[in-house]
Amino acid sequence: MTMLDQPILRLPPNVIQDTMAYGGQVDRFVRGDISPVAFRAYRVPMGVYEQRMSGTYMARIRIGAGWVTPAQLRRVAEQSKRYGSGIIHVTTRQDLQIHDLRIEDTPAVMVGLLEVGLSTRGGGGNTVRNVTACPMAGLCAKEVFNVSPHAVAVAEYLLQFGSSYNLPRKFKIAFSGCPEDCALASVADLGFFAHTRAGVRGFAVYAAGGLGSNPAVGVRIEEFIPEEEVFEVAEAVKRIFDEHGDRANKHKARLRYVLARVGKEEFVRLIRNERSAVAREGLAGSVPDLAECVGRLDRAPVGPGGDNDITLETDILPQKTPCLYTIRLRLHLGDIPADDLVRVSQIAEAFSQDPVRTTQQQDLLITSVPRASLTAIRAELLGLSIHVSSDHLPKIVACAGAATCKLGLCQSRALAQAVHSRLADVPISKDGAAQTVQISGCPNCCGQHVTAEIGLQGRAWRVGERLLPCYEVFVGGQVGQGCARLARQVATVPARRIPSMLAEHFASGSSSEDRLTDLAHRYSRLDPDELRDEDFCDWGSMEAFSLAGRGPGECGAGVMDILRADLDQAKTSLIATGGDQAAQLRTAAIVAARALLPVFGLEAGTEPQLVEAFRKVLVEPGWVEPEAGRLLEQAITYSNIEARQVQQLVTRIEQLFLSLDANLRFTIAPVTNAGPEQTQPPSQSAKVMDLRGVACPLNFVKAKLELERIGIGQALEILLDGGDPIRNVPASFTQQGQRVVAIESRDGHFSMVVQRIK
Repeated sequence: MTMLDQPILRLPPNVIQDTMAYGGQVDRFVRGDISPVAFRAYRVPMGVYEQRMSGTYMARIRIGAGWVTPAQLRRVAEQSKRYGSGIIHVTTRQDLQIHDLRIEDTPAVMVGLLEVGLSTRGGGGNTVRNVTACPMAGLCAKEVFNVSPHAVAVAEYLLQFGSSYNLPRKFKIAFSGCPEDCALASVADLGFFAHTRAGVRGFAVYAAGGLGSNPAVGVRIEEFIPEEEVFEVAEAVKRIFDEHGDRANKHKARLRYVLARVGKEEFVRLIRNERSAVAREGLAGSVPDLAECVGRLDRAPVGPGGDNDITLETDILPQKTPCLYTIRLRLHLGDIPADDLVRVSQIAEAFSQDPVRTTQQQDLLITSVPRASLTAIRAELLGLSIHVSSDHLPKIVACAGAATCKLGLCQSRALAQAVHSRLADVPISKDGAAQTVQISGCPNCCGQHVTAEIGLQGRAWRVGERLLPCYEVFVGGQVGQGCARLARQVATVPARRIPSMLAEHFASGSSSEDRLTDLAHRYSRLDPDELRDEDFCDWGSMEAFSLAGRGPGECGAGVMDILRADLDQAKTSLIATGGDQAAQLRTAAIVAARALLPVFGLEAGTEPQLVEAFRKVLVEPGWVEPEAGRLLEQAITYSNIEARQVQQLVTRIEQLFLSLDANLRFTIAPVTNAGPEQTQPPSQSAKVMDLRGVACPLNFVKAKLELERIGIGQALEILLDGGDPIRNVPASFTQQGQRVVAIESRDGHFSMVVQRIK
């Protein structure tokens, strides 16, 4: 029996049981026996995410260490073609995704995957996520030893426990075979680096790294452990995370925040004490036989002999076994049509001895191809419907972005396509083509932009009363054991200018960080009078940029981004040097004062309206000091104000912003004796609320506040415009656990009836 005859990752019995039980929960949800909120808490840890388009879902499939057999690839392709879009996506953590599924079809998809040893369990939510490894593990001449068996064994061990699916937040583990860190172990929650000591194989262990908001490089917690202790360490670190992670605030829940809270010395002490406890108790459950796993996955492929002294193309990679090669299939944005994936599986079976690999750069690898077969396999690949060989352009990695992801802010994939098209006409040196551009549509960092030489992160920037889609430009990211560093943010550039900026960078033939930084600064300069209407449209859209306007259920998230945009502008004005200092202080005070008004469903069109609204919802309820109201009046009337006072106001507004919960409520105490119940003025319950003419996301905020003023079980009728309002507002209420009773089309508008459930 070969590696191609059996699944790589052997699923524990509980994963199989959970998968078979999933269909019953879907039936209950479809019947209305489970609320959308309760069902979301169930389906997300099963690896099923809702997409932006209403009624469509995505399933994320675990691919242990990135190894997937040809038979498994064919089954994924079949399920995608039968139930989904027919396009399979490779993620930056070596998973595979099937998109555009109906929720009713997800049970059949899961059962079909299970038949070939694949599962979506733990593909999302607060779970132990896919355990990743170097994509060239077992093949690379630089590696200390093949770490794939260890990654697979640790996954098999952890997946059998219920605690692995109910953690404070996601928990990511990576194994790298050498200090160069192709697996990104240096920025994982738990990272292992292969080493040998006196002939004994083992690992240096790092923990509390992570990407997303406030990313961090991991700290070393063990200089060396023997390889058989990986289970003990993984279990101990998971327990520490389970016990000390912040379950009350998901924005501070990752393992790196535990480290920040207790300090490195105490963090290491906690883990070592827990390791001792695990050692005393003994490992629970079924412990994989590491020697068997190594024997199964670490069998060196047999080559025909000879040497690797030939001129290779960019995507033909020599392996450590002479005359064996890996063929890299460069997938544009990580996508491959189902029919092409089937053909890839057949080509791999015909020319290779090993499973196919998925990579952190969203590519596929066909491994262990004999030198004599290189010409034939390249000819076969030319028969695919997509071009998978190197086009000598920089690799562009992008997350799903706002096109499908409900958390996405900017259209990262559309930007990636625009950059690719722009660079096609630019002469790029071989060194330039080796650089990678990594794009994330929001701070969640799914595009891993902070690890890149060139990274881009989507954000919104307010210009007057309009929102401008932008990207923060990052340079100089690097991974590696003991030398990892996060990319530094150097400028914020309008989205429409990014392709031209990168074209100028790559045409220069220079990979200098300083030169790119200077270039980004130049492209970041904003003259509002020179901005065109199209600058306010994101890539892939001809409509004005809206944080909530590209899909349902994101009104609340849209509000948060507007608040952050104003808060950032206030902080920038406060610290600005040069120019009219009094004017900059005035701007900081005014922008800070208006920043939180959307939480209360308020808009301040004039400065007097701003003063009145600020006093009503922030000063009188005690959320800010009374002096803040007087400061705002002084700023409005051009009276002298002190930088210290403005700093205090901006600091307090940011504290309130950071305390907002999912229902847009402050979770910190007011600064005066007034109580939180006074935050909103009392009003009479309205049976009909007319929100025609009110744009997203303020229409949702106004409706939410009104609904909270009526009793549980009562209903509110809301009049909404077509387009974004009727798409977004009902879905946002459903997402928050309220019941949308009816939606009716009227003459030029819509009527929605929502019942308050909680």
